[in-house]
Amino acid sequence: MHKASAEKKFPVTSFSSYQFPVTSYQSEKNRPLFNWPLVTGHWLLTHSLLILLIFIVGCSGNPLEDTSDFPRGIEAKEAPMWAKQVAAGELPPLSERLPANPLVAKTDFDGYEGPGPYGGTWHRFHTHPELGTWKMTAGYAPLIRWKFDASGLEPGLAESWEFNEDGSILTLHLRKGVKWSDGHSYTSASFAYYYELCLDERYKYSPPVWCKVNGIPMEVETPDDYTIVMKFAGPNWLVPLWLATGFWWCNQYNIPEHYMTQFHPDRNPEYTDFIQFEKKNIPYQNTERPTLWPWRLTKYEKGGFRVELERNPYYYVVDTLGRQLPYIDRVKTSLVPEPQVRVLKILAGEIDCQYRGMELRDLALYLKGQEKGGYKVRRWKSTAGAQPAILINWTAPDPVLRQIIRDQRFRKALAYGIDREKCNEIAWRGLLEPQAATVSQEGWHFADEDGQALFEAWKRADADFDIAAGNRLLNEMGLTERDKDGYRVRPDGKPIEMLMDVPSSNLNSQENDIGLIIQDGWEQLGLKTLLYTPPGAELSLRRTLGKFTISMHGEAEMDLFTYPDWVFPTLPKYWHPKVGKWYETGGEKGEPPTGPLKKLLDLYDEIKREPDLKKRHQYVRDAVQIHIDEGPFHLGSAARSPSLLVVANHFHNVPNDGILGPWAIVTPATHYPEQCWISKE
Repeated sequence: MHKASAEKKFPVTSFSSYQFPVTSYQSEKNRPLFNWPLVTGHWLLTHSLLILLIFIVGCSGNPLEDTSDFPRGIEAKEAPMWAKQVAAGELPPLSERLPANPLVAKTDFDGYEGPGPYGGTWHRFHTHPELGTWKMTAGYAPLIRWKFDASGLEPGLAESWEFNEDGSILTLHLRKGVKWSDGHSYTSASFAYYYELCLDERYKYSPPVWCKVNGIPMEVETPDDYTIVMKFAGPNWLVPLWLATGFWWCNQYNIPEHYMTQFHPDRNPEYTDFIQFEKKNIPYQNTERPTLWPWRLTKYEKGGFRVELERNPYYYVVDTLGRQLPYIDRVKTSLVPEPQVRVLKILAGEIDCQYRGMELRDLALYLKGQEKGGYKVRRWKSTAGAQPAILINWTAPDPVLRQIIRDQRFRKALAYGIDREKCNEIAWRGLLEPQAATVSQEGWHFADEDGQALFEAWKRADADFDIAAGNRLLNEMGLTERDKDGYRVRPDGKPIEMLMDVPSSNLNSQENDIGLIIQDGWEQLGLKTLLYTPPGAELSLRRTLGKFTISMHGEAEMDLFTYPDWVFPTLPKYWHPKVGKWYETGGEKGEPPTGPLKKLLDLYDEIKREPDLKKRHQYVRDAVQIHIDEGPFHLGSAARSPSLLVVANHFHNVPNDGILGPWAIVTPATHYPEQCWISKE
């Protein structure tokens, strides 16, 4: 195919955005909406017919889009809606819309039923206007992908990649012929444009952590349209994992430069800053912005209250028969922030498939409503190692309390003071497992027999409820004096006061319940324990800035190479905010690591330099052993809850089992939900 023909643009009609004109009646203050005595028979007849017409249209699947002359079964290579436009000369043929070597969707999971027919609308809900749960489902178009079982990487937009001998140069080879949803070619220019923004101090992007070695950002070269060369100041073996991790990175580095250039202040004199550029570059809000997603955004109403998408005519992924995906024509998703409203929608059978956004406490209701609602409940793994983890601030603001916390005996005493069985029974109705705080047991670092044995030891370390043992440790520390209220006294004469940040019960009832249980246990140790329930934003800010003594956070992670922070103090979060800030800023801010934290950071630096994958996994295990021997640094409660899915009986190709926990491995997107299909009822 010649380049000129590849760049030819065809208008794509969006029938889903058609709106029937409906008269809007506005009520004045303190007046009824309709003045019924003035309603005439003519008005009633006219509007009754209009309502009937809308009802007929809704039931007939939109007669404006009659594709009955085009096949929709597995013999069809493309969707009937596109076949019709190809026949009318409004869209190029499929061979010109697919890359020379399309990505073939993987089917190696239990629950795959086979190729499906084209058509239908997927009804679902989202829980936040930013559509995070949707991007985790179908907003993943990375250069390199995570495999569905999180056992490693597979090709994505890049067909292949390789390092030079010392790991300082990564070269990626793009698929030839991939196109944006508007038909414009996707090339290496997209990544080069992104990195140019990272180096522009006026823009919000900055060179990401994965592109720096010894604090020096990488250089990017694009010798041709299909080659990206990244040059680093030293070995940087983890970059392919970073390119695959999360929907957020690929949504940053895949920028449709041909569209966005018109809003760049250096290319358009109409703009003097990046305000309009940033607004237009939001892929989940701007319906005009071209995408690489399987479904393109066509409607974003009322701040994300109603969102609609339709299939991308240039999507670069096919099924095992070479048929273009997705199978489903459209997606309609509504903002439903209230958990109980979500329950009602599911019980009413309004949801075709929902991967995230359901709470375990409602499991009995979902199971009871399966037959009437026409759906099945599936239980995937959350892989959570703590729900929640109890975070002990290594750099607590109070210097006297900080020294007490850094004594391992004190942290072990705190661990002895947590009744994990009670946490599980009261907060989780006995559905979880009491254990120490860990990451995800299914993580690829622990895949073999030795890895699982180490993980079991980690789960059991400091996981007993033993008030007597806790009191003995505190006495060994010399914390034997008590005030008039019976609380243990610090060396400076003040009572030891543990201020625990806990979400309010209306934000998270489970964590609130667990906070009360821990308070009771620590009081039995002679530690004055106060619960503080700040607003959600303040709760998060206190954690990030290190303003807390004790806090909480759910813990799960499958890949500690790219999301190391539960084990390695690399970012200002969790139990190490100030030390993480030091590492993040190259020593410019925060507090330098000492003792076990320095050992952990030294191990992480070795991981980044190590070319051998097996040795990198061993470094992770060495770090876990430090947590076992010199920890705990954060404490467990209960863990490993199931994650709920609801799948309508007419909805197909959804895995029977999988992982719905850590966002970094981007499930369920890695099982290619674009190959889900809807059968006729």
